[in-house]
Amino acid sequence: MRHFCPGRYEGPGPDGFSGGYYKALRPELVPFLTSVFNDCAEGGSLHPDLLVANIALIPKEGRDPAAVESYRPISLINFDAKIFAKVLANRLSPLLHDLVHPDQVGFVPNRQLFDNTRRNADLIWWLSSRATPSLILSLDAEKAFDRVEWPFLFATLSRLGLPDFYVNMVRALYSGMSAQVRVPGSSPIRFPICNGTRQGCPLSPLLFLLSLEPLLAAIRGHPEIRGVQVGGESFTVSAYADDILLTLTDPISSLSHLRPVLSDFGEIAGFRINYTKSCAMPLYMSHTDAASIESGFGFRLAPSELSYLGI
Repeated sequence: MRHFCPGRYEGPGPDGFSGGYYKALRPELVPFLTSVFNDCAEGGSLHPDLLVANIALIPKEGRDPAAVESYRPISLINFDAKIFAKVLANRLSPLLHDLVHPDQVGFVPNRQLFDNTRRNADLIWWLSSRATPSLILSLDAEKAFDRVEWPFLFATLSRLGLPDFYVNMVRALYSGMSAQVRVPGSSPIRFPICNGTRQGCPLSPLLFLLSLEPLLAAIRGHPEIRGVQVGGESFTVSAYADDILLTLTDPISSLSHLRPVLSDFGEIAGFRINYTKSCAMPLYMSHTDAASIESGFGFRLAPSELSYLGI
């Protein structure tokens, strides 16, 4: 990495320096920041003060102000950390098309949400026109971005073939992070962040896609998790970041093999499925088989419709 271009990002972090500060002093700051970032490529680390974030609490309208759940946390990180993350995101983004399967359309250049919604509407029509016993399953992930385990993430980046210097820079940006909650009238106390992709980080959604790809690949490649066969192709997974929709035939058998895959992946990657919030819509299944999905697998049944990506 020899140079970078600071862009326009949102509010300053704990150090109070805004984007305007970095733009105004760009000639003076670029050499120093570039030296620091290049050192990370060789295994160096960043100062802890650079990696701290302020967490501001935004009250939810009409909620009890004395209740913790009445506030929405917003993380504000320092601009120098954002600049570093944006540089890494710009380097990674052009590679996503080759690293991430077309089933995943979130945050990948030239892929659109419409690609998946249209395809799933067509698959439902295909299954209905042939009265094929099948299941449309929408998986609800528990705070998916916050649960990513860093050792798994770094190992995945290496496994995907990203060079060591790039993995070193991601490791420097995502190791030693901390945060502090800003509450008027009180002194903030730092606490460490040990997992997850950071809110407000331009690199965060791209790292999440790569961390999730092994799960989606395992589902697609499992011989007993059967998708919809159309024109010699199998369609099993549709994803927009952590919004995952599965189209399954031979539903009971497919689900019995899907559960261990989800469980095993969760153990090593931190990814957790909330089964009671996940929604399954059976098509042309017997009442007995449909009922067993709820009782035996824990998925909530949606007899006639379910919501996916707001549709």
